[in-house]
Amino acid sequence: MTEAKAKYQYMDVARGLALLLVMISHAHGLSSFLIFYYIQIFFIISGYIYKPGRSYGDNIRRKAKRLLVPYFGYSALLWCAYALIRRDMGEMKQSLFGIFYSRFCLYKNATHTENVYLLDIANGAMWYLTAFFVTCLLFYLIADKCLASAKTMAVTSVVLVAVTMALNELPILLPWSMDIVPVAALLMLVGAWMRRYEFFERKWNPLWIFVTLAVYVGTVVFNGRLNMSIREYGRFDSFSVPFFLVISLTGSTLCIWFCKWIGHTKVGSGLAYIGNHTIELMCLHMFGLEMFEVIASHVITVQELTGVAEWIYVAVRVGAAVCGSLLFGVGVSWVKKKRGR
Repeated sequence: MTEAKAKYQYMDVARGLALLLVMISHAHGLSSFLIFYYIQIFFIISGYIYKPGRSYGDNIRRKAKRLLVPYFGYSALLWCAYALIRRDMGEMKQSLFGIFYSRFCLYKNATHTENVYLLDIANGAMWYLTAFFVTCLLFYLIADKCLASAKTMAVTSVVLVAVTMALNELPILLPWSMDIVPVAALLMLVGAWMRRYEFFERKWNPLWIFVTLAVYVGTVVFNGRLNMSIREYGRFDSFSVPFFLVISLTGSTLCIWFCKWIGHTKVGSGLAYIGNHTIELMCLHMFGLEMFEVIASHVITVQELTGVAEWIYVAVRVGAAVCGSLLFGVGVSWVKKKRGR
């Protein structure tokens, strides 16, 4: 492990915890207080560990290889699997369109009763990969200028918020999450500014932690439901964007503080391992969850589980999905190494 990697190991822990919350919420559902920041934290962390100095082209090539190759590769595998398992070609054509459109649905769930669901082959979480790639196209274009000048950062922040609010008025969700790119890029910029002042390397007293928690809880209650993947910022629609940013920053800060505290424990090491395999788990965990449910339904009546039994089932299901996804990822890495030789 390099010195820089060791220094920011707690960021891998935070990524792992956030991803675990994503998987549990897909398997069962969780309290709003645990999930209203768990996608935004990935953008903040990416900004925090950003390294200036590389050319724009080099940065984009690296992100394309890391994000788009797995996206289209795993999408092709899932499409073929569903075509063989249970789908007719009419359904598969819509699923194929969904892969290239790369959005969970066409309209906001909250505002359209006849929605068109596009990522319907256990690839609903994969929108994040293309969203992150397109966000990087903007972030790498403006990051160094914003980091060099507080005035530029302030003006850019206002512009990005205004554009986000304007894009939120569109009747449909844009392909590759282009309509949330401005606010996602702003989260990355804030993360990069936090790194500049070594925000998470400081020791924070309990009062600041309590204040951050109070602001987070209060804003969540005030702003209501949000879901970044479908451009849902809160109960005030476009005017919820500032509150969305407050929730994103305070929730992510609390999560990262907690993960730094547990970073050197066995639990922290396990979460860091998960955080280091974000791509495989983001691409495959929903398929793993679905396959486990299909198999389990032949043995038990899942709908009748309650209380402790229900949570044991959720834990086993998520654990199986994690293990299966990681094993498949190891297999893919092994094949790549063999081909490289």
